[in-house]
Amino acid sequence: MKKTLLTFLSIICLVVTTIAQKTYELNQGWVCKKVTEVKEGGTRLSQYGYSLKNWMPAVVPGTVLTTLLENKKVPDPFYGMNNNKIPDIYFTGKEHYTYWFCKDFKEVPASGGDQVWLNLRGINYSCDVFLNGKKLNQQLFKGMFLRQRYNITSILEKSGNNRLAIVVFPPDNVGNPNGGQGGDGTIAKNVAHQYVAGWDWIQPIRDRNTGIWDKVTIEKTGAVSVEYPHITTIVPGIRKSSGAQNPAYIEAEATLTNNSSSTRNGFLKYQIADQTIYVPVTINPNEKKLVKTEKIQINNPKLWWPNTYGPQNLYTSYI
Repeated sequence: MKKTLLTFLSIICLVVTTIAQKTYELNQGWVCKKVTEVKEGGTRLSQYGYSLKNWMPAVVPGTVLTTLLENKKVPDPFYGMNNNKIPDIYFTGKEHYTYWFCKDFKEVPASGGDQVWLNLRGINYSCDVFLNGKKLNQQLFKGMFLRQRYNITSILEKSGNNRLAIVVFPPDNVGNPNGGQGGDGTIAKNVAHQYVAGWDWIQPIRDRNTGIWDKVTIEKTGAVSVEYPHITTIVPGIRKSSGAQNPAYIEAEATLTNNSSSTRNGFLKYQIADQTIYVPVTINPNEKKLVKTEKIQINNPKLWWPNTYGPQNLYTSYI
């Protein structure tokens, strides 16, 4: 049994970095307000000159309940019976936990064919996204675990003063907490974290984790952007943590998008363990192409082992 486990758990562990693209996170300076307290829509709210005075500081990444707790609007649910004092969305209605989130940030328009992107890694459960008076998504975006990526190059203000406004809606089916774990069984129907519905003796999460719960980033790329890098490790045979290792193998791929109006020729470069692999690429205007390397052999690989079986080795690779 031990040997079988080692076959599956001993792997090449990687930290993958995309070079030639710069990314920073928008994780401070957010403000929010309940949708029923806001008269304007996203087109107006996302204009830099619109006043956000008296809006509440927001926690991003986080949820509406995270923000309310941070601002002491609700009692600490982890203390005593305080969770019972926090209104549940089933009884308040969804508008009670539907909020606008706004963030001002500095970024000037790109030049020379470079591109600027807005990336949203996770919003629960649906949202509309506005930047500088323009709506970015064509229709209501739904999905707690689905990522969003928008090219904002042409929308950035020449002054560098930009405002992002996102209205976040709770799940369609909030379910009835019904006094216990899982409630009536429909709380996570929209595909959510399991703990949204509660676990052990814990009640369902009162706002159903509504909010911008994962990272928001701005990414700057060249005319051709590298997206969704994916690395597959192949470690054949049964391995032991001591002694020389038989070869292991790496397969790398990424999606390239040509955001310009001209054909681009170049290489996708991948680096690992003192090896550099070049894959020639020709990509047409506005084309999206999946590019893969050949199988890469790693001699005497330093494997990652479960605790007590061996060391937790780590490779850094670049694409």
